[in-house]
Amino acid sequence: MHPHQFERRIIKRPPCKRSPFIDYNEKKVYMSKPEANRLYASVILHGRINEEESPDVDTSVRVIEHGKYFVTVRELANSMKKEGFVLSHVMEVGIQNIMMNLPPDSKKLVMPVRFSVQMLNMELNGKELISRFKKSNRLDRKDMIMFPVLENIDKTKPKTGNHYWIFNVNIRDRRFETLDSWRTLKNKSLDVCARKMVASFQSLWEEHYASSRVSLDEFGLTNIDVPKQNNEFNSGVFALTIANGWEARAVPNFTADDIPSI
Repeated sequence: MHPHQFERRIIKRPPCKRSPFIDYNEKKVYMSKPEANRLYASVILHGRINEEESPDVDTSVRVIEHGKYFVTVRELANSMKKEGFVLSHVMEVGIQNIMMNLPPDSKKLVMPVRFSVQMLNMELNGKELISRFKKSNRLDRKDMIMFPVLENIDKTKPKTGNHYWIFNVNIRDRRFETLDSWRTLKNKSLDVCARKMVASFQSLWEEHYASSRVSLDEFGLTNIDVPKQNNEFNSGVFALTIANGWEARAVPNFTADDIPSI
């Protein structure tokens, strides 16, 4: 017999209902190391070069090498500059960094962006995707499984029209969650995209975890009211910050004004 686990409430209450024992206004102070400051200076220098002055071939130095990914100064500058867009492999490095810094006993898993692209296209037979869902990995023992989603929300803009958001399978509280810094589930395109992710995840779960004690039959789709962008850019930085801070209880406490520091 397993004890019944009650759904935990999300902590984002109005002032009249806030506990005096919890500091809801406490914010993380973002500090950087000297080597990060030097890297930032080179990124700023490169970011001042407009596209006409930049050569067609990227000859800038590699400043990040992590696993099978590498990022050049030019790619990092274009990903982090104002009104820029986080490139997919820069996003993958960010996800790997989140996973590398999780506590050893963490039951949180952040999947690569490429998995959500395959799941939105219902391409569920990829070797890497199937390998990650094998029962030997015991995904049913996790509390949450996150999928950063790359979605094109403006078909007229193949690159700059892309948007990042987080699809989270909250196994602990038995629900599917959307964490989007730009929209809510009232938005039709987000609702359709989220239901595609749900359908793909359920299909993979039924194939690999049919005998698991974790059944997805009663999982509902819930919108989490995360901090919002004040423009259409920076969705990649928002998504990484949300993925890093969301533990299914307290909503990450930051605003659009904190994004330059982050």
